[in-house]
Amino acid sequence: MSMAEALLEWAGDEAHQGSLGHQAKVAQILAVLRNGGVVDPESLPVGSPQRFLAQRRIDRLVERAEFLGFETPGRAIKKEIGKQIAGRALGIEL
Repeated sequence: MSMAEALLEWAGDEAHQGSLGHQAKVAQILAVLRNGGVVDPESLPVGSPQRFLAQRRIDRLVERAEFLGFETPGRAIKKEIGKQIAGRALGIEL
């Protein structure tokens, strides 16, 4: 699953949760993904300027979404590894 697809799935699920301000911000991200002409970078040729620009657009949306609770797969893995390391350092199983 590409980052654009993961972000779209998260925004669709998150659009009806939280406060009204939270919902509005998620709705903005969802609108950009659906109507803003954001192209999935993985569908473009490697090394092309179009792919670079599309990736930058997705990266900016991911940054905005992270402030609203979106967790990238890489961040989830790092978080889990950190919990395991901390648990072992404390001598407990998590």
